[in-house]
Amino acid sequence: MSYNYISSILKKLTGANMDDLMPKTTQSSTMAAQSIKETYYQTLEDELVELNETSEVDYEKIISKATVEEIQQEIENKQQEITDKQTETNTYIETCKNAIEAIFANGTDVIPKEVQEKYDDELANIIAQIGENTGVIQENLSVITENTLTIKNSEAEIEARQKEIKEKEDEIKSIRKSSSPDEDKIATLQSEIDSLNLEISIINAIITNANKNIQTAQNANSSLESENKTLNESQSGLMTKLMNEYYETHTEEDRVYEDSDLKSQIENLENNIEDAQNNLTTNVLKLSGDIELLAQIKALKEQEQSKIAGTASTPSYSTGGTTYSGNLPSNTTLASAAESMANSMGTTGWCLKGVNNTLEQVYGFRLSYNSAYQAIPALQSRGDFVEVTNQYESASDLVNLPAGAIVVWENSSNHPHGHISIALGDGREASDHIQNQTTNYGTQYHVFIKNS
Repeated sequence: MSYNYISSILKKLTGANMDDLMPKTTQSSTMAAQSIKETYYQTLEDELVELNETSEVDYEKIISKATVEEIQQEIENKQQEITDKQTETNTYIETCKNAIEAIFANGTDVIPKEVQEKYDDELANIIAQIGENTGVIQENLSVITENTLTIKNSEAEIEARQKEIKEKEDEIKSIRKSSSPDEDKIATLQSEIDSLNLEISIINAIITNANKNIQTAQNANSSLESENKTLNESQSGLMTKLMNEYYETHTEEDRVYEDSDLKSQIENLENNIEDAQNNLTTNVLKLSGDIELLAQIKALKEQEQSKIAGTASTPSYSTGGTTYSGNLPSNTTLASAAESMANSMGTTGWCLKGVNNTLEQVYGFRLSYNSAYQAIPALQSRGDFVEVTNQYESASDLVNLPAGAIVVWENSSNHPHGHISIALGDGREASDHIQNQTTNYGTQYHVFIKNS
């Protein structure tokens, strides 16, 4: 579901354009409002369908081909999908709730259909007369436009003929100046001039008639517009009377719930909220089932890998001056001190302080940095600690850390200080408090163990 779209719907429902979404008393605006509502509710239904869709898992492919890392990624994808569904559903429900509030805020100006029936005929007659007058006004405007164009073209024709007359008069003057004027030619030109003047007279008559048509149309429109104003005032007065009669016996909440259209809108929105919540529950159950099954498949894959690795060779890890065979050694002394320190502090946000207090208590030194991620180069430079990060290729493997292992996460824009903790050896970690081992911090991690 598009968050931007929901935001735009929310803005429409609660913003300055709310009046455009409410039913009005005229036929055209009622149709427009109905169109908006149908579009809106269809969009809500589409959103609900999308909220109810979850991605499918090809378990046969995962069982046969997927690696442990790929399965873990699929689990994390499913977990993120649950979070996304929750966010989308909450946003959607908030939109519906705001829509309901908007109906109560703006719907009290709407006259219920049951009350309008008393004045349906009178209102219909007023609206029909206004519509008829408006149609005639539009016709008159067309007449005005057509006659204005006629005048413009006629004036252009007159100008052309006047120019032609001027040219013929000049030619007559030229002929008369000659020593032997051609009287026949002069007579012909004068006859042409007379014809042109006659045409000008005819065109002027056309212009006069066009001006009369324009004036008649303008006068008619003035009368019709005045009549429409009176009709609108009558309609407004009728609606005011209707509203006053209704307000005397009904509260604002009554006016919303007794109007069948507004009541239907509210019921639709309330049903949409219930459907969204049910869809979310269905999705979370399905996705949680997917995650549980994927975790079981992952565990089986890890067992297979362990058996294969056990028959091939026993792994060894070099930690400076010492080589360990098999699993990395536990440091129960450091883990026990870390658990005790975390229980005594019981805070959050002071992970580095908790680890520093533990290191000082057990080994007599502190890392002494402002941010947890700064412990990475400090531990890398110490001879009594060794980094074994390469033995934990997947963050999900950190739950198997031996007691006393120190995990440091790098920083990011979301986590400017990073994170540091001491593993307790049972899938938990300790810093300034105790929690499950962090595996989804979102940055690169580094694992260190004490050399001796």
